[in-house]
Amino acid sequence: MEISLAKTTQIQSVISFFGHYLSRDNPAIYSDEFLCPLGIKAAILRKQIVVAIVDNQLIGAYRFYPKKTQGHISLYQFAISEKYRGQGLLKMMLQTVHESPITSLCPIDCNLNEYYRKSGWRLHEKTKGFYVWIF
Repeated sequence: MEISLAKTTQIQSVISFFGHYLSRDNPAIYSDEFLCPLGIKAAILRKQIVVAIVDNQLIGAYRFYPKKTQGHISLYQFAISEKYRGQGLLKMMLQTVHESPITSLCPIDCNLNEYYRKSGWRLHEKTKGFYVWIF
């Protein structure tokens, strides 16, 4: 398995991957920005998307933003291939940027909060309709 920053040659693959796993029907998608191909491309160019590859297949990806003034990294969006879920892949991938605390927002009424609870994230606060999780 190779875990690394996404390369510009992977832009279309990452756009397709997120397009396959993220949709407006998902309650964890609280902003259309998550679905914007231009935003994904820009994040890759800024070196803010990490990918996991097995046998030349993209199996996981996440987008992050360093928040220098706040001293943490914001996990903006992520997706893991069904076959690799429940194996701690996101945690392994997060190690690539784990020099600071990583925070993630999740709508309060979303079932993805259960994922955060079960996978070792710590609930930091409740704010404006979201739970803020820290890894």
